[in-house]
Amino acid sequence: MIYIFNTTFTVEKGSLKEWEVWIQKNYIPTFKELLPDVTHQLLEMMSHTEEDSINYSCQWQCSNPEELEVINKYSSILLNNLGEQMGERCLHFSSILKTHTI
Repeated sequence: MIYIFNTTFTVEKGSLKEWEVWIQKNYIPTFKELLPDVTHQLLEMMSHTEEDSINYSCQWQCSNPEELEVINKYSSILLNNLGEQMGERCLHFSSILKTHTI
């Protein structure tokens, strides 16, 4: 079974560089250090576009619930810090998914 911790970000275009610095220097390195075997993808969402903002999805692929627990715990801390730094210029929500076989 594969688990995915997904965080979707809505970033105002004028704040995009600030967010990119944060995600490259804080968010991604934190999880790479804590969980070196967990892989991630950073994706720009194409199906939902707005004139003044861009949506991104950062997905961490985990092989067990313990890894998810670590990401969930530290993601809350990091995202709270992002909220203090950027306020409503960057909104976000997270979800946890798992593979499903039919």
